[in-house]
Amino acid sequence: MKTPLTILQGNLEVALMKARTVEEYHEVLLNNLQQVERLIALTRPLLTLAKFTSSKPPVNLVPLALEPLIQEIVEELTLLADDHRITLRFESQPVPPTLGDAQWLKQALINLLDNALQYTPGGGFVTVRLQTVGHEVAVAVEDTGHGIEPEHIPHLFERFYRTDWARAKDTAGTGLGLPIVKEIMEAHGGSISVISEVTKGSIFTLRLPALTQHSIPA
Repeated sequence: MKTPLTILQGNLEVALMKARTVEEYHEVLLNNLQQVERLIALTRPLLTLAKFTSSKPPVNLVPLALEPLIQEIVEELTLLADDHRITLRFESQPVPPTLGDAQWLKQALINLLDNALQYTPGGGFVTVRLQTVGHEVAVAVEDTGHGIEPEHIPHLFERFYRTDWARAKDTAGTGLGLPIVKEIMEAHGGSISVISEVTKGSIFTLRLPALTQHSIPA
């Protein structure tokens, strides 16, 4: 957070040193707006962590159908994908409900999709797939981005960890998005996994226990 604040301060100090044209002030304001957006992106995951109780998200598990929840998120992010010239797709098979907290599962999916859209170049694809795998409901987010080097994969879910590729892109990331997803999934009795190949993309998969008559709370 120090970097965007330093840039904001420097822009304002330079702008006040002498009288400037309307166009110059406009350029300063645009640049400062970009830095404010970076600050928002940096603080959002920290605010999410602040909601956790004893390092765990306070989930309220109820029977939940995932398809309409995912469809809503995909529709909300389609405009963002279009702006980046990325095709965002949702492929769904009939699945049983699961016990879940809609608010926290939305957060997990948005984190994954935000990463996928951020690291997929224009002309690429991001696909969300919903299906049943054994006794679990699986949600996979697949992208055609840069992919992740093998040495980074074991550390992806550690707090504040960022890959060399992410740092090189100078994105406003904190290294908290994926750890938050992992903690949300664990609070649901589920899991997250990833497979990735450099230059071909990544697939992050969320798995949740399928709801059966025996698992419905009394």
